[in-house]
Amino acid sequence: MREELGFGEERLMHSMGRVPTFGVIGASFWIAWITIIYSTDAFFPADIDPRQATSGAFVISTLSLGVTLIALSFFPQWTMRRLLGERPLSWASCIGAAATLVVLNGPMLPTPLFFTAAVLTGCVTALIALRVAIAFSEVDTRAALVGMGCALMLGVLVYALDTMLLLCELRSLAVVVLVLLLPLAAFLLSLDVSEGTSLALTDADRSLEYPRISTKLARLIAYIVMLLFLLSLTRGYYPNLIELSQFATSRCLVGLGLIAAAMAIVVMAWIAPRHTVFGVLFYGILLGSVLTVLVLALLNVTPVIMGDVSSVLFGVTLLCLWGLLCRVSFRSGRLAVQVIGIGFGAACLGATAGMGAGSLLYAIEVSPRSFSLIMAASIILCVVASLFLLRLDDVRALMQPAVRDSDVDDTLSIASATSVTTSPTPALSAPTTYKLTPALPTEIPIPSALGGYQASLRRLCAVLAVDHGLSQREADVLELLALSKDTKAIADELFISFNTVRSHVRRIYVKLDVHSRRELMEFIEREGGTGSECTHS
Repeated sequence: MREELGFGEERLMHSMGRVPTFGVIGASFWIAWITIIYSTDAFFPADIDPRQATSGAFVISTLSLGVTLIALSFFPQWTMRRLLGERPLSWASCIGAAATLVVLNGPMLPTPLFFTAAVLTGCVTALIALRVAIAFSEVDTRAALVGMGCALMLGVLVYALDTMLLLCELRSLAVVVLVLLLPLAAFLLSLDVSEGTSLALTDADRSLEYPRISTKLARLIAYIVMLLFLLSLTRGYYPNLIELSQFATSRCLVGLGLIAAAMAIVVMAWIAPRHTVFGVLFYGILLGSVLTVLVLALLNVTPVIMGDVSSVLFGVTLLCLWGLLCRVSFRSGRLAVQVIGIGFGAACLGATAGMGAGSLLYAIEVSPRSFSLIMAASIILCVVASLFLLRLDDVRALMQPAVRDSDVDDTLSIASATSVTTSPTPALSAPTTYKLTPALPTEIPIPSALGGYQASLRRLCAVLAVDHGLSQREADVLELLALSKDTKAIADELFISFNTVRSHVRRIYVKLDVHSRRELMEFIEREGGTGSECTHS
């Protein structure tokens, strides 16, 4: 059973934390749709004020997005089983496509109809966001950053393509491309049949109690909400000071800035060692964003520069937040729907409040000088908040969180849906050493004896896997369980997420008819003894 190759080396060959290809392309279409729908002024007739219509669509849709994400985060298992499967996601994307058509014609339609369509686009976007989150939270941070950076670059390029169609007076074709983006994103995401994604959607177990959001993560989310409010405040006010003729140039600069930032993040993630946790990188991005806005405010730059830089920093901050939340889900055992739902949902609400406040300040005719004073006060508040909410140790801990005692699968019960009755498992006061056949010598084993024992144990696990119909990955997990590896160690060894390991462990328990780690070890010991007796007879 591949005894010549060590566990880590062997799994590294077969599981390099690959970026989910269909997930990346699907995410890029989702990003492109968001970028286009929140800059719908290009689709409006010349006699309609594009800035007012665009800000209205952004506020309503983003508010709906944030509320939906937070609401669904309280029902993660139900959401994954009922809303994120192939069929419901396809239907939802078609509804989103129809609502997109209404939003594009919003200024010429009754306000209630426009409002309803904008709300629907936010709800559909929330479902696709959660589906993207599941795909990216099942790979390590390095692969997730590469994938998200590539998705952002592809999304901006699709946005540029659609804009070019409009400039070439091919409005009908541009509308068709925009309307098809959401269904295409849902279709491509449904093609993601990677191990972690499949298990996350089919094995969400309501009998398990998943960890709550930690205080460290709550502090970090609070800081990011404040930062996005600040950036959106500028994005809601300064674009109103830009001449309409400068809008196209401004958007081109923002697009180029996002591509450059995404490319830099992809390169840094690509050349970094595999086990880099990227805590310092994320901390630097979050702190650098607010300092950049502070410097620009002190320099009293033009509205075009302030608006463009704020838009680029807004996109980079969201990318940073997405990577951080996916990492927390990957390493901690928290469901992606729960972590991304709360974190990204709160960020969307912060962005909505900032955009609405900026637009309101312009509507009540606050002068640029007065707005600069408001910005200065907001920046100072954000900098002071960073001293209490943004801590490097917190970011590092969240990027590589420790597994709590309640997360260890020694007392993990199998799902109730398997028709196996779960029984309470006595708590283990200390790690238990099991004597497996062949028994270890009473004295301290020499390396050769220990190697022979492990090889014999692996052969036994291979036999059990065949006899009980375990899959290849379940057989790998069984071997590591037999070697007394905990869930976190198995996830590191196989380069899969914490939740994927838990799903495999539950399935192993069902197939072997055991209910806890203790029973599993006793079962392996009993089967080993039986095999040994048969051999000697």
